Amino acid sequence: IYTHIRKNLQAHVLIVKKDTFSDWKLQKEHQINAELSREEAIETLVTTLPQDVAIVSTTGMASRELYEIREKQCVGHEHDFLTVGSMGHASQIALGIALQKKNRTIVCLDGDGSTLMHTGALGIIGSLQPVNYIHVVLNNSAHDSVGGQPTVASSINLVDIAKACNYQKSVRVTTKEEIKSFIDENNSGPLFLEIMVRKGSRKNLGRPKESPQKNKDLFMKFIDTY
Repeated sequence: IYTHIRKNLQAHVLIVKKDTFSDWKLQKEHQINAELSREEAIETLVTTLPQDVAIVSTTGMASRELYEIREKQCVGHEHDFLTVGSMGHASQIALGIALQKKNRTIVCLDGDGSTLMHTGALGIIGSLQPVNYIHVVLNNSAHDSVGGQPTVASSINLVDIAKACNYQKSVRVTTKEEIKSFIDENNSGPLFLEIMVRKGSRKNLGRPKESPQKNKDLFMKFIDTY
């Protein structure tokens, strides 16, 4: 295959069946000693937020967990835009919506890896000062959706970076009670909430049943209702 690619100098796609490769153990395992799992943090967040809040969630496990939490709570999926396959873009998608829908609270559900990938987005958010914007970063210091490789989020201070980018309030929390208190305070944004969470997810974690197109259509209809 490699010889063919070199000879033709064209783009190729390799499709590999699931479980073709054996498991790989990371040479440097890093685990945050956090009280909450990512799913517990997300569930606490969405249970505390008002029903009319719109959420833009980052690619990977976070969106899958958000979807299953809505299923568990028998709540429609129109509240959430799942940023499938677009790592790092959720914060700017949420920003665009917040600027257009000033009467709606818009929450970006982000990860540490995606936040680091597009760190410049924090400066843009801070400069535009959307008062209806809440930026939530679930920090397990790992690219959890693609193998658990460590990020540098454990060795830098995302809260201080957000403060320097002119977020109105920027805090780190570790418990359900702290998440609830932050949301209930109802401060003017942009707000930055870093939630420290453990690596890993449920083995039986499902995937969204609707297509990305259907998700987008439902979400657009929802945010246009207010």
